[in-house]
Amino acid sequence: ALGVTIITAAAACIFCSLLPSGQQYWSFIVLTAIFGFIISSAPTVSTPLLVDLLGIQHLNTAFGILTFARGIAALIGPPAAGFILDRYSSNFFLPFYIASALYGVSAFFHLLIWCFNRRVVAQRNGYTVL
Repeated sequence: ALGVTIITAAAACIFCSLLPSGQQYWSFIVLTAIFGFIISSAPTVSTPLLVDLLGIQHLNTAFGILTFARGIAALIGPPAAGFILDRYSSNFFLPFYIASALYGVSAFFHLLIWCFNRRVVAQRNGYTVL
């Protein structure tokens, strides 16, 4: 599940930055469909990811915190993008590039978690990981 999340975040980073380049309606529709397809895997793998990382005993609490964070992001994200667009730049591309950078940061942190988790699992099994 963590590998799917890393790939999803990295691909979302790329396609989110490509969304403003859809100058014609059909190209914007194609890019939006691909972006939506990529992003749809994130909620799907979140439950198995939480179980893999934290264990089934912490699933209720972890899922509640995750749902709370997603709700806050949905509440703050669009007004923040509008504020940035109105206040700092009239460039339509800027909010997309900021979102793309945040997806890149997400992919980086998921990659760090994968490396750390791999090391912990190997140490539990008695192996030495470089």
